[in-house]
Amino acid sequence: MSLRSWGATIVSVLLGTSVLLGVSAVSAGSARSATPIIARYTDTGFVNGVPTFGAISGIDRIGANRFAMISTDVGRGGPARFFTSQFNYTSGVAGFTSNPGIDGGGVLLGPGNIPPLPGSAQYEGLRATSSGYVVVSGGDHQFVRLQGSGPVATFTRDLGLPAAWRPSKKSGLAGQRGLTGVAVGPRGQISVITAGGLRQDPATSARLLTFGKTNSEFVYRTDPQKSVADVLAVNNTDFLVLERGKGRSTAIYWATTRGADQVGGRATLSGAEKAMPKRSIFTTDSTPRLATGNMSSMAWGNWQPDLPWQDYRTRTLFVVTNNAFAGPTRVHSFEVQLPR
Repeated sequence: MSLRSWGATIVSVLLGTSVLLGVSAVSAGSARSATPIIARYTDTGFVNGVPTFGAISGIDRIGANRFAMISTDVGRGGPARFFTSQFNYTSGVAGFTSNPGIDGGGVLLGPGNIPPLPGSAQYEGLRATSSGYVVVSGGDHQFVRLQGSGPVATFTRDLGLPAAWRPSKKSGLAGQRGLTGVAVGPRGQISVITAGGLRQDPATSARLLTFGKTNSEFVYRTDPQKSVADVLAVNNTDFLVLERGKGRSTAIYWATTRGADQVGGRATLSGAEKAMPKRSIFTTDSTPRLATGNMSSMAWGNWQPDLPWQDYRTRTLFVVTNNAFAGPTRVHSFEVQLPR
């Protein structure tokens, strides 16, 4: 059923400054400057699917221990689709008490409320919104799209991308270095991130864009030979970022827009911009026995009981793998300690 927690605890000490990573906004109250952020691996479950289930590239929480997952597949095994699942997970010793199964889902419609044609989308992320979902597509057809709710997720509209992002032969979103993840913040603000640099930018200069009356845009600098796989909002300024490299080497970073240069409106990046400060809270390099699979997307789980004598709160984090229909879909669980 699952891999038991032989465990890994990755501690990221903030070097005496909570401002660096913006932890004061994690929850009500003030963060203690020396409190470490800890991501502790706890368990792995395997999703029991249906014949068209697989190639999962996005996951998000839609209720207590309930999740929606999206497939990159459009046409090979079925239409553009998402799935819903109940996770039977208990923090502490138990972990997954049973493997997750698929109990629902639906199809995603494109403009004109018709199913996307085969090959016309490569879904890379999904988040729940107040009215349905927001999804992103990478590959040859890149977009940020608002969808309705229910088993038939109707097309609402596509969000306009900045001029520098619009694909052309020499600039804009660049195939597999393009859109790779989406986050929804506490106020409902939508942020998207690229896997790497735009065509005109250095390869490691990924961009994080938050939509608003005035869009905000920042550089997220990836590690050499790694690309961004997903982004998850912590609060209004801070994010978890999943990076993936060769040999399925994977890391989760805590990153913040605080202290980073605002690069909105810049057609080209030089590589000298002040990027989002980041710090690793988990790396597979320290867990060589963990069969990671192709870790592709993150979602928050439930908060753990609040113990007032502790100077942190703990929330479950789930990371799903994209098996590309060639192996099991794994869901790894972590418990993340967040400073108050």
